[in-house]
Amino acid sequence: MCTGNEVEMASPLERLRGLLGEPEEPWGWPRRQIWEDSEEHLGTALPSDYKAFMDLYGPGTLGGYLHLDRPTDLLTPDELAAFWSLDGLREARAGHEEFSPFPFHPDPGGLICWGGDEHCNEYYFLPGDADPGAWEIVVGSEAGEWYRTDGPFTAFLTRCFDRLDRAPFMDRSWPEAHARYEPADG
Repeated sequence: MCTGNEVEMASPLERLRGLLGEPEEPWGWPRRQIWEDSEEHLGTALPSDYKAFMDLYGPGTLGGYLHLDRPTDLLTPDELAAFWSLDGLREARAGHEEFSPFPFHPDPGGLICWGGDEHCNEYYFLPGDADPGAWEIVVGSEAGEWYRTDGPFTAFLTRCFDRLDRAPFMDRSWPEAHARYEPADG
């Protein structure tokens, strides 16, 4: 665990590892083909810190609140389309764009979902920059509220632990000081 000046020097991913501890069941190796297939399907690279976190911890829940996901196996093109699809949101938005100020993937610059929480808030990447590491994070509530903040992914999660720069509709008690990452079943 980092202390003192080491905290300032640690990358957000290293800091998360210090906060969360090592995964109970480390996934331990990059899922290159899964990421390559996903990125080909999406038509864009995904943030490297997101891929590194998910390769280390795998799909699961952070602090019993925030659910994170990514494909776990090689998927057919139809399965990839279903996994990354935001078609339901795109259809619901049609004719009601005032309730959603952002397009959804595969529309150009459309949001790409990476998680959801216990209060039905959804978490997205906003691919507005050629460098996925510079993508912003967008949080949308079930009530149609939107919150936009700087990325990258792991920096956003560490700011949540610091209680900084959070959506006002996120659970204020999350994450607890000793939050852990629970791997998804199966």
